[in-house]
Amino acid sequence: MKNFILFFLFILLSVSAFSQKVTVKVIKEEKPAVSEWQILDDGFRVVFSGDEYYRSDSVIFSLEANKRYFLAISVLSISVSDTGLYTLILNDEPLMFLKTDIGTGDHFFPFFTGVRNQDVKITGGTTAFITDFPYQVYYISGDYRCGGSIIGDTWILTAAHCTQDDYGNSIPATAMRIRVGLNNPGNPADGQTYYVSKVIVHENFDNQTLKNDIALLELQNTINNPIAKPIKLVTSEDVANGATDPGVMSWVTGWGLVNVDPQELPTSLQKVQLPIVTNGQAAIVWGNSIPSTDLMAGYLNGNKDACNGDSGGPLVVPVFGENKLAGIVSWGSSNCNTYGAYTRVSLFEDWIRSKTGIKKEYWPPVPEGDSVVCQGTVSSDYTIGNLAGATAYEWNLLPVTAGVVSGTTGNATVSWNNEYTGTASLLVRVTVNDTVSEWSQLQIKIAQNTLLLSQSSDTVICAEQPVTLKVQAEGYDLNYRWYKNSQLIQSGPSSQLGFFSAVEGNSGDYVCQISGYCGNAVSDTINLTVYPLTNITNISPDVSVPFGDDATLNVDAEGHDLIYQWQKDGMDIGNSDSSKLLLKNVNASNIGLYRVTVDGACGTETSNKIYVYVKKAAGTAGPEVYLWPSVTTGDFHIALSNNEVYSVRIFDYTGRLFLEKTNCQYETTLNVSTLPKGLCIVNVFNNKFRESLKMIKE
Repeated sequence: MKNFILFFLFILLSVSAFSQKVTVKVIKEEKPAVSEWQILDDGFRVVFSGDEYYRSDSVIFSLEANKRYFLAISVLSISVSDTGLYTLILNDEPLMFLKTDIGTGDHFFPFFTGVRNQDVKITGGTTAFITDFPYQVYYISGDYRCGGSIIGDTWILTAAHCTQDDYGNSIPATAMRIRVGLNNPGNPADGQTYYVSKVIVHENFDNQTLKNDIALLELQNTINNPIAKPIKLVTSEDVANGATDPGVMSWVTGWGLVNVDPQELPTSLQKVQLPIVTNGQAAIVWGNSIPSTDLMAGYLNGNKDACNGDSGGPLVVPVFGENKLAGIVSWGSSNCNTYGAYTRVSLFEDWIRSKTGIKKEYWPPVPEGDSVVCQGTVSSDYTIGNLAGATAYEWNLLPVTAGVVSGTTGNATVSWNNEYTGTASLLVRVTVNDTVSEWSQLQIKIAQNTLLLSQSSDTVICAEQPVTLKVQAEGYDLNYRWYKNSQLIQSGPSSQLGFFSAVEGNSGDYVCQISGYCGNAVSDTINLTVYPLTNITNISPDVSVPFGDDATLNVDAEGHDLIYQWQKDGMDIGNSDSSKLLLKNVNASNIGLYRVTVDGACGTETSNKIYVYVKKAAGTAGPEVYLWPSVTTGDFHIALSNNEVYSVRIFDYTGRLFLEKTNCQYETTLNVSTLPKGLCIVNVFNNKFRESLKMIKE
């Protein structure tokens, strides 16, 4: 296909103010899998955690613009295969779509918070100047028109499908020519023309799927035009450093259609700025047939795209401010309004160099010096030494807000911005034999000084509860040493000290000492008090008390702020708020079941029941039976001196059985309000004893 070109400019390190923000949205599907997610910065430090929003299916937050981040996902289990799991959206435009086929485990997906420099469009683009894109060429291939990129003095890189006609037949090199250094291809006098001597199409190019859609054109003569210059290739190292991360804003140039219906061609070079997206996100439009050799870019529903006539042209990204070729326009929508595909140049770097003989650029040594600098450091010195044959040294520091670098030899000094923290890149390149090298870089962490931000307050809890003491600090490479009553009990990277089930022995004064690369800090004392649970340890046994004597019931309990309440037969006893209950001058009314409720700061406990029996003055064989009152109009009570189970039968004055009750124990209350007036006989018995008592019903 010769219809589509997208051109991307990737700003790896931005010089924009750090106050610029972008809006990020993460959409999580809960049903297909059990998973957690976080956002990490380029130092793999957590800047946002989705754990706090476990039940939310989407979370919106802000990140700094023009920075590299990672979406870190931990998949614990998968219940539905081959279905959506996460979508990452930047400034309302989806960049990344991940499915459950990533599998269980920990995964890290880089993305870049790029923003458009201007609202431009090639369909939906704006006019460009060849002097800004001197590697761009106009490629005439038989009856077809494509784009291409200068990568060497006699070499052009383009799309393989631009070397074939619509039937898959190869177009001869004699029917090809290249025009360089021009703005308007309709002007024969604009630019300079070169002829092709050799065409090299990738051996595994598939003209049906457009996999491996890449070709080289060797020119008959060396390009000699002041405007036309070669562009460097994006390498696998550049990709690893984020050059083609989703979210990178890139540029596309070409002379393809600026309007589809009706068709309209430009009279000058056009450019458009678009975001790179993942192949998974583009698959929402194109299905899962996207070749792995393709880099996808564009908008889901936009009027900005490459179009007919742009195929083979460059998708470029500047690495450290220098344009590098990242993609070749391959295929896209006939309406030029959604994601387009570009051959990933980084995957073909070795193939390109082996066919052309273009050597890798020279890389000077990585600068030596401090890779971690504390905030407030005035300056730091760095060196690569004086290299043999080097005639010029160029130093750079990104972002520019980090400070200023000075140096014209193999040595340089960085004067740091006192307010800057974060990551900076110190870059150096040299000129050897009139050839400018690649940039070597040293990643430098400008670390915050160690500072305690907050800490737990004094804490009071009950035993067996979980408790966590915390401090929050900022700084670099922090270590936390927890002390209890001046004794070290924990040391390591955790800012928390936790007890899963606290005990009284955990009570004490705690202090956390924080040590970091850039200083130390210490917390104030945190007092932890663990109260014991309310617990009854002992209660008086059942007791028999002679009529008229005193009796004391005791309970032993442990806990904090204990309050006692005694009960008789389920009813509260007034003024019984101590661990002892004194019964003075007992009589039959004191017979019953007693218990005590102990209420404390850490719970409430109720004792077992105690049976109190008031004995008659003279005992008889077997258990003593007591009946009261002996004269009643309704209720009366029967009680035994022990805990034996017994039965009761009541006969009226004629000898007729009026009431029978079995399985009685301790005190029993009976009602005889419907019994005729007169003398009654009450039989109390079990298989060990039998006793008859008199009662009068009034």
